[in-house]
Amino acid sequence: MPIDDASRRLLARLRRADHTELHVHLEGSISAPTLVALAGRSPEPIFPSLHHVRERQAAGGDSRRFLSFYRDVCRCLKSPADYAAAAQDLCLRLSRERIRHAEVYLSPAVVEKMGLPWVPVRDAIEAVFAAHERRRRGRIRVLLDSVRQWGPAAAMRVLDLHAQHPWSRAVGFGLGGDERSVPARDYARVYARVRSLGLAPLVHAGEWAGPESVAAALRWLAPVRIAHGLRAAEDPALMRALAARGVPLDACPTSNVATGALPSLADAAARIRTLLAGGVAVTLSTDDPGLFASTLHGEYRRLAEAGLGAGELAAIFAFSRRSALTPRERARRP
Repeated sequence: MPIDDASRRLLARLRRADHTELHVHLEGSISAPTLVALAGRSPEPIFPSLHHVRERQAAGGDSRRFLSFYRDVCRCLKSPADYAAAAQDLCLRLSRERIRHAEVYLSPAVVEKMGLPWVPVRDAIEAVFAAHERRRRGRIRVLLDSVRQWGPAAAMRVLDLHAQHPWSRAVGFGLGGDERSVPARDYARVYARVRSLGLAPLVHAGEWAGPESVAAALRWLAPVRIAHGLRAAEDPALMRALAARGVPLDACPTSNVATGALPSLADAAARIRTLLAGGVAVTLSTDDPGLFASTLHGEYRRLAEAGLGAGELAAIFAFSRRSALTPRERARRP
């Protein structure tokens, strides 16, 4: 769809603006060249060439392919220095795209699953993020993450690690992975502990499951933001609840199409329009820009091409800024 003049002018302004990104995973942000370099130290590299990475990026289509791709990326991270390289790669991307506030998902559960000790990995990442901030290139906050299908015990392990080795950069806790695997209610005790540790509660929902997944997350986990969540547009009562409670949805349309969660960008844009019209705050992020070869500005452009107008795009930009975590939001109770 052709972009109208008002949206074209807004996109030009957004290209020069300072941005906020609230939903990006560290492992999923690794660029293709860095991925090939990390993989190349093995005798039989998982990603032997840029062409191979591009093929994996283009494959997409369903959750199983995506999760396999993500797992292979994580297998390339074999040391704290590798995680530092991933963090440096992310910082270069944040600077290039003028993202001045980023909230980055990072899973100690994944780190330990790869056979690495959490604290040295954390310290290696912290050194890179701190250097980025000293150069006044923007602010980075960390959202500790666990994997839904690994169960509540794995999530509690993440919180144990944070309680034993506090990280001031960590401001929230999220839950990613396959939301269809374990019901939200099984994580109620985990999220009570999240709040007791002063972390903001977040959760992935409405990605690979329907609006009932968002409703269950809202009921049992009381998040301050929901990652993805566009399936909520199917349920007017749920939209009213999200609007009344002021819970933003961190939309990642390219990701949703690439993983088969939604059929098209036009579908994603239509859902976002419905949510905005229903009073629900929607933010915009890339999720895993390394896996999808996406950029934040590209997300705005793709939504414009899919039919969203300048007013809607401007609202998304404003909601992204307003929805960044603050001390007040971190301490919020349901």
